[in-house]
Amino acid sequence: MSTSYTNPYSGDTISPSQVSYESLSLTANTTLQWPVNGNTSQVVASIIEVTATAGGWNLIMPAANQVSDGQSVLIRNIGSNLFYVVDSAGGAIVTVNPGIAQFIYVTTNNTIPGTWGNVQFGAGTSAANASDLDGYGLTAVGNTLNTTTAVNTFSSAYTLLPSDQSSIYVWTGGAGTVTLPSAVGVGSGWNVILKNDGTGILNIALTGSNTIDGQSSAQLQIGESLVVVSSGINFYSYAYGRSATFFFTALVKNITGGTVTLTSLEAANIIQEYQGTLTSNAIIILPPTVQLYSLQNKTTGSFTLTFKTTTVGASTVVLPQGQTIIAICDGTNVYNAQTSTSSSINALTLGNGSAAAPSLSFAGDATTGLYLAASHQLGLAVNGVNGATLTPTGLLVPVGINGGAF
Repeated sequence: MSTSYTNPYSGDTISPSQVSYESLSLTANTTLQWPVNGNTSQVVASIIEVTATAGGWNLIMPAANQVSDGQSVLIRNIGSNLFYVVDSAGGAIVTVNPGIAQFIYVTTNNTIPGTWGNVQFGAGTSAANASDLDGYGLTAVGNTLNTTTAVNTFSSAYTLLPSDQSSIYVWTGGAGTVTLPSAVGVGSGWNVILKNDGTGILNIALTGSNTIDGQSSAQLQIGESLVVVSSGINFYSYAYGRSATFFFTALVKNITGGTVTLTSLEAANIIQEYQGTLTSNAIIILPPTVQLYSLQNKTTGSFTLTFKTTTVGASTVVLPQGQTIIAICDGTNVYNAQTSTSSSINALTLGNGSAAAPSLSFAGDATTGLYLAASHQLGLAVNGVNGATLTPTGLLVPVGINGGAF
């Protein structure tokens, strides 16, 4: 049978004197006391706000048979660690998670530990101050968070910062450079918009070994723009707005020989310049699509540079060193657009050339032809070496004359 405490004059049920509020730091298993007999510390107040220094501590309620049924307390966890509320015998009453308040009360007090009920508080919706939550790319409007894009203009070289996330940077100078930060440093999802409103090319440089769309750099022509996003390892772009006026882009590629297959991004450059010292014949594989190219061979070394597609038996173009041509790919064949079946030329000026790369050569043999051996001397190149030289004083044949009648 439950024990009740009553007023001797009125007969009403009473509880011991109650403390209204207590703030408690839970640093170990802690036993509370009913606020009777002058208890002033670790008492069962009407409201107790608890901060646990570690997870798993017990908040132990006092003996239930010392109070009436219905004796209650509101326990609120204002810390970041959960704790447990147990009865005086260690029996579980309720777990109090961070940010939650539990209202507990005695339902039966005929034993020392008693029987307890509980109702969870603080589990509904809450309102936060939006201005305390806004960050890069966000702004507070009243009680709501809204996306925003900060607009920045620049006209001198600039290296983007992590804090530039979700901003747009508009170039207003001549030719210049903007450098992306480390992809690892800014992490996955970092993004920025770049726009060229200047009067020259805006070069996009990278940090360390980072790439953008698989390339070590990128360019924005006048009037172009794109969005750059970090994967946490490298950068990728989308929403590339190409200029309707300045739509030509240039590829400068260093090669040493062998077969080189252009990526779709590399092949999208109409102007292509090849550099480097060749140690073997070089073959550039163009994608099987219709495209017009301006090709320039600025390589060195006694080897050839050939352009083709992967189609077996298709036409190819051999580009001698020091020369520039306009070439056409029809998706299968590669043609020299400057070659015609019939033409009449009143005067033709060639570069000086050399024995290794004659000025006038052949599609099937780029190292055989004519070149300027010296001032007022016409050289005949055969397989990349000087076969003969015609001078004002006579014909010189360094390789000698091989038989025949004279």
